[in-house]
Amino acid sequence: MKRIRTVMTAMVAVVCALVAAPGAQTQSVADLRTQAETSKFTEYTTYANMMKYLEDLQARSLEMRLGTYGETHSARALPYAIYSRPTVTQPWEAWALGKPVIVLAAGVHGGERTLRESVLILMRELADRNSEANRHLDDLVIIVVPQINPDGFSAEPNPTRGNLWGLDLNRDYMKLEQPEIQGYVQNILLKWQPYLFIDGHNGGAFPYNLNYQCGSHSAHDMRITQLCDKSIFPAIDKRLEAEQFRSWYYQGGNAEQWNVGGTEPRIGRNYGAFANSVGILFESPGGQPMETGVKAGILGYKAVVEWSRANRTALRETVDRARRETIALGEKPGDIVPIEVRYEAEDELVNYLIGEGQGENRKIVEVKGAKLMKKPVPVISRPRPYAYVLPREATEAVALLRRHNITVEQLTTASSLNIAAYTVAGVTYSQQYNHAAAATIQVGEVLNLTRTFPAGSYVVRTAQMQGRVAVHLLEPESTDSVIYWNRMDAWLSRPGARAAGPADDDAPPQAAAGGRGGRGAGAGRGGGQAATPPLVPIFKVMAPTAMPLRIVG
Repeated sequence: MKRIRTVMTAMVAVVCALVAAPGAQTQSVADLRTQAETSKFTEYTTYANMMKYLEDLQARSLEMRLGTYGETHSARALPYAIYSRPTVTQPWEAWALGKPVIVLAAGVHGGERTLRESVLILMRELADRNSEANRHLDDLVIIVVPQINPDGFSAEPNPTRGNLWGLDLNRDYMKLEQPEIQGYVQNILLKWQPYLFIDGHNGGAFPYNLNYQCGSHSAHDMRITQLCDKSIFPAIDKRLEAEQFRSWYYQGGNAEQWNVGGTEPRIGRNYGAFANSVGILFESPGGQPMETGVKAGILGYKAVVEWSRANRTALRETVDRARRETIALGEKPGDIVPIEVRYEAEDELVNYLIGEGQGENRKIVEVKGAKLMKKPVPVISRPRPYAYVLPREATEAVALLRRHNITVEQLTTASSLNIAAYTVAGVTYSQQYNHAAAATIQVGEVLNLTRTFPAGSYVVRTAQMQGRVAVHLLEPESTDSVIYWNRMDAWLSRPGARAAGPADDDAPPQAAAGGRGGRGAGAGRGGGQAATPPLVPIFKVMAPTAMPLRIVG
């Protein structure tokens, strides 16, 4: 009897141990700490420690899903986390919930590490069911990408701005050449279609603790930028001011004007607006203690999450309208699209703070009634076409378009089309990032022609949600076009090229129109007529036109 009692006691102990085991995996998320926190903000969290921290968070949370969306040149995994209640793992599941998807990201520049630490701490709060941040999951699906550029972060002997190849990933959003941004754009931004995303950096100006900026090119829906300026940014200011922190626009100013960041679509926040999302830049200015910068960053991210929840109807209406109207603009083409812009002063004067002096003698000065140089004004504009037509051999350009989820079609039979064709007045080359000779085209006369395009020619209609991105990839004067980024070098004619006799009937249209190896249209063998100037090998169908097309799979 005593032996039976002993065995039963042992069995009870085993059962109790088994029951207790799951409890060990569901211990409080709040107990976890980042390397930065445990070091009292004297160390940044290493990549390896970050991955361990994320795995521990996921193991203790019922509402966090952890995955990877790609890897770097050195095969480091690129992690992301999905926070949702109920849980989701796919975009269509999130959309079925009817909740806006927002993305919180950081670390696109390897040496800019402060806001990455802010994001890691916020991830713990989102995973903790007892936190205020977790309650936002009642109305939002939140995706967190804590480190876009771990190779640059982990570089020896010091972190680098660029990735392992030394390239600035925040200038790769249109080129999509680097695996880190390819993965982020394709598997996060375009796959999940967030209504809003934040991109965390280090930069900006004293005496602010956090700087911000939204999309700043007049070719995207400017109501997205207005939503930032009139509603989101004031909410950030209020949230930070309540904790004795300061926030204002990126980048810096003097006693006369405040200047902001660039206008190029290739920059993350601008690409977001072109893709019909609210893209927000955060910058953590230097000169403040690491702990201060991290705390200000947490408040900034929280302010946007809180605003997104409280104003989710306005957020969805603004972005959904931009998406609908992007499609509608392509169906009724002809409006004027700014291709290049410059900044001028906003209509209203502003007040802000600047620092004067250096070191201990540095003081804060308030500037009143100054210019905010943030208003994008067109320098070059062109009419939006119904569709663009590309040579059937332009496979590199088409591959780039398809990386952006742009629908590309092909003619199934030879077709005569009325087109607008740009003549080439000049071509210049300059080094840009890893492009030794980025091609800039000076457009001359615009010709209205009728041309027969062979079967297999590519057609890109602008009536699609990525239509704004498509226009800036296909307008030849854009400094983010497939021509500028050397995807059509083989087809780019140079002014002064000798024109030969009449085109063969079966020659591709780019040759008949003076393209690569082409013959000038209407130029007789005896030289009786002047040769047509070389044409840009991207043609525009201006009016809605039925064509025999099939989507490229």
